[in-house]
Order: sequence, then C-alpha cells, then structure tokens
Amino acid sequence: MKSFKKVCIYMIVYILLLQFGIPHIIPAQAVYEDRLIYDAVKNRPTNIEGVFEQVKKIIDQEHISDYVVILGDSVGFSSPGPADSSIAHYLNEKAKKSGKNFRVFNLSMPSMQTGDIYTVLKKMDQYGISRDHVIINVIYAGFVGRYPDPPAVFWLKDQLKEVDPKTYEHIKPQLVANEKQEKFIQKTLKPMKNNMYEKISIFKYKDYIQAYFQGKIKEIRGTIASNEDVNPWTEKEFLKDLLKEPMYQREFSDTPFVMDESNPQIYFLNKIIDFQRNKDTFIFLAAMNDELLEENVSKPGFQENMKRIDDYLKKQPIEYKNFNHTIDYNLFSDHIHLTPRGYKILSDRLWDEIQKWDMKK
Repeated sequence: MKSFKKVCIYMIVYILLLQFGIPHIIPAQAVYEDRLIYDAVKNRPTNIEGVFEQVKKIIDQEHISDYVVILGDSVGFSSPGPADSSIAHYLNEKAKKSGKNFRVFNLSMPSMQTGDIYTVLKKMDQYGISRDHVIINVIYAGFVGRYPDPPAVFWLKDQLKEVDPKTYEHIKPQLVANEKQEKFIQKTLKPMKNNMYEKISIFKYKDYIQAYFQGKIKEIRGTIASNEDVNPWTEKEFLKDLLKEPMYQREFSDTPFVMDESNPQIYFLNKIIDFQRNKDTFIFLAAMNDELLEENVSKPGFQENMKRIDDYLKKQPIEYKNFNHTIDYNLFSDHIHLTPRGYKILSDRLWDEIQKWDMKK
C-alpha cells in the first residue's frame, strides 16, 4: 500500500512538473519566430494558445515595455515565403538599426477573418498581452457578401465562444450555415478534447515539440528546403487561368457591398474599432495587383466598392490607409501576396505609421 501511495505521489509531481515546466523549458522559437508556426496551428487551431503563452514569455523575460502587434490574414502573415522575409522580421530589423527598443509581434494567420482578429484581441487580454499598439490588415474580399461562405470566424470559433459568448451566439447562424467548416458542432466530444489541448501543457505543446525536433534532425542532415514559390507573378503563367475560377472571382465581385452590420465584416470591424478605442490602431487595406486583375478592377462596381471601403474606414476613430497603387506590380507574387522585396516595401510603409505613435523608446 505504501509503495502504491509513493507511485501516486511521484505521478502527481511528474504531471505537475510537466504542466508548469514545459512552457518555460520549450524554446520560444519552436512556437513563435517572427510569426506563428502556421502548419502547427492550421492542423489544430487550439495550438494558438501556446503562441500567446510564448509571446507573453518573451515580453516578460526580455522586459519589453513597448511593442506592436500585427493582426491579419496571409498578407499580414506575409505569404508566401519564410519568416525571415515577413513584415514583422523587417520591422524588427529596422527597429534594431534605428536603436529603437520596441518589438513587433505578428499574430496573423492565413485565411483569418475579422472575427478571428477580434477573437485574438480578446485572447491577448486574457494572456496579458498589450493592445496599445496594433496594426490590422483587411482585404477587399473580406467585404464581399457571404452566401454563406466563408465563415466570419474561420479558425478560432471555439475561442470566440469562450471569450465572448454573446458575440458567438450572434454570429453562430452564419457559422452553422457553413456546414463544410462547422462539422465540429455535431462532435460532442470535441469540447472536451479542445479543453485538454488548451489547458494541459503536454498536449498544448505536443505538435510544436515534435515539429521542433524534426526540424533539428533535418538541419543536421542538411535536408531543409522551402516549397513556397516566392517568385514574382510574371513568372507564373498559370495565374491568369487560375484566377478565373469561381472561388477567386468571388473575391473581386463588383456586386455593391452592404456596409452595415448585416455584413459580418462590418459587424466585426465595428467591434474591433470599439474595443480598440483610445489605443493606437492602424488598419490598412492590402494592395492588389491591378495589372493582373485588370478585367476585375476596371469595372465601375468594383471601383465604387473600393470607395465604400475608404468612406467607411476613414470615418472611424482609428488610423487608416488604402495601400492600393502604392506598391510596384512587379513586387507581387500573385494577385494580392507580395515577394520578399514587396513585403520589405510594405514594412517601410508600416514603419512610417509606427513612428507617429508615442512609443516609450
């Protein structure tokens, strides 16, 4: 009996050590390095909890008093290309060269919708990550009508339900209408599983630990290679035909935008802007490759929709800029994403905005 009790005590101690020790032992770069690890989070969205935890750890360990958080979709994330050609990386390099002591953290993720961005802002409060200085990217496609696709909260539906149940209930009909994305609602065991991956460290960091050691093995073997095509769009002959597909044509629809809260984009932008009241918030409309999209962007309805976006955001109590026509078309990798040099130019534009803020150092 005594030996059984000892085993139980050892097990409890071991579990507690794992629970509280893993977040401090795991290298931060295994979870976050200039941006989150997309492959880990896309396969299990609850893995974003580890990102918040590690970013907070970096802030605390390095005693960072001032920092900027970038939120957005694949443009904010800086797809395609590696982390060291992302806008956060370029901004951090620029800060170092300028002798600035602030840091830029990138919590963007490809396919994030404004509902996801709102949820991340709420989660930042939960983890004690400041919202004092925030940059948010939006795109034209986000304002296009959803019939019902895409869901207004693409990745972080469960997290939204946790941090803001009232907002979740409001948007739930739109999410449920996206059955192909919302099958999880019918999986009664998933809430228990999600809770396990959110709260228990060994599960929260499982995918990161596995990926980290696999990466180290590849480094030793010299087999690391990037599969992402960062070449300019002019070298991709398939793009013009690809963009004719209905999925892409929807993104450039010239149907008049509905600019009230019946449009989930406006609903969540209003919530974001209200939540960020009295804080430094800069929203930018991502530039588009008008040369590649000439047939779409030349339509009067498209141009009127662009004006609707500008009129709406210019009236809000935040800083806003439309970056369309400000980046050389040769610096695009497709219709909206940039080459590494393009993201460097974009980071220069964002740097100019950051300089207007009252940063301590």
